Amino acid sequence: MNIGIFTYGTRGDLQPYVALALGLMDKGHKVTLSATEDFKDFVEGFGVTFLPLWGNAETMMNSSEGQSILQTENSIKLMKYYFKVLHDNREPLRKSYFEAISKVDFIIANLMTLPIVSAIAEKQHKKVALTYFMPPVVPTKKFPLGDFDFFDFPWYNKLTYKIAQSFFWKFIKQDTNEYRKELGLPELKENLVTYLDKQKNLDLYCISQSLIPQPKDWEAHHKITGFINIPKQKRDNHFLDKTPTELSEWLTKGDKPIYIGFGSNGIGNTEKFSKMLLEVLAKTNERILFCTGWSVFDNLPTHENLFVTKYVNHETILPLCKLGVFHGGAGTLATMLRHNLPVIIVSFYTDQPTWGKIVERKKLGIHIPVKSMTSDKLISAINEVQSEKIKNNVLAIGQQIRNETGLDNAVNEIEKYGK
Repeated sequence: MNIGIFTYGTRGDLQPYVALALGLMDKGHKVTLSATEDFKDFVEGFGVTFLPLWGNAETMMNSSEGQSILQTENSIKLMKYYFKVLHDNREPLRKSYFEAISKVDFIIANLMTLPIVSAIAEKQHKKVALTYFMPPVVPTKKFPLGDFDFFDFPWYNKLTYKIAQSFFWKFIKQDTNEYRKELGLPELKENLVTYLDKQKNLDLYCISQSLIPQPKDWEAHHKITGFINIPKQKRDNHFLDKTPTELSEWLTKGDKPIYIGFGSNGIGNTEKFSKMLLEVLAKTNERILFCTGWSVFDNLPTHENLFVTKYVNHETILPLCKLGVFHGGAGTLATMLRHNLPVIIVSFYTDQPTWGKIVERKKLGIHIPVKSMTSDKLISAINEVQSEKIKNNVLAIGQQIRNETGLDNAVNEIEKYGK
């Protein structure tokens, strides 16, 4: 097949698709991956063909407006800002999607690309497989959607998913129908997720059943595959896998450090975080490896127990750490648990609070919403997650995740669906 993979967002929204692209390429398929232009070098470094979509995700987050939104630590405001940027730039964005989709025969897409991708796919009569790296949004009686877990009984549980879908439709309805009209397609009267689900598109959740078991009341086109990861040999050959000499030396000079990193989230209130980091260093003997990611700091403390860098290769560095403090993205969570690290999830928005709740429920770590995070709460969480009970739970889940064949499962399902 000539496959196009489409994703829009942060590196966490991209990296699993690199793994999927490599898995499909190993089966002889031609694969093109499309994301914002700032990920070109990362994708091509793995030998995957890249076609850019309009925009630069890091620039978007680090703009003055993006930074002011981040400082509010308000997830609703952040989502509104994200959709506003997409709306304001919909013309060049649509053009970049149309050009990329016109070059492929089969489409793999995520939720944020659906308003545009689904319309073009329908116009060009091309199959679409949907893929997600977050807790399911497929209605089930088994459990409620994470943000609505106030109760837990069958009719309420199913209702929570319909409520979430209606919120999503409210954000995208105008732009979706505007573009459908431009393409000569009929306007949608129902929400896009329901419309696509009636077509029985393949719907893959690339997460672990050890964390979220697949409900028995799902229809057959919805599947949980297991986490998907870039194969080890491909990771080892990638140009980002070289650890700086300074970091290697620092790691050997003391006990295992705590990894802290919030990836592409961006920390709006950097002054608050820097002060908190200094207090943790002052009140404990812990060593901290802090990865700034997309965040821009000009006020980080200097301390012998603190090493600061922009990024590290998680597969190389996390086994050398004692626990992980991060935003709660599914890909990072999978890597942490696969390497037997207890976790502290400091959630910002979207699915991160849900993963935080799952981690606490399964006693794999602690969840702290970013708005309520303090140095004392973080220190308390650091002590708690190093208990033998949590360590043993993480060891058990880590083994289950290592035994998964998520990438093979996803590739096999896509091949069957694409025939």
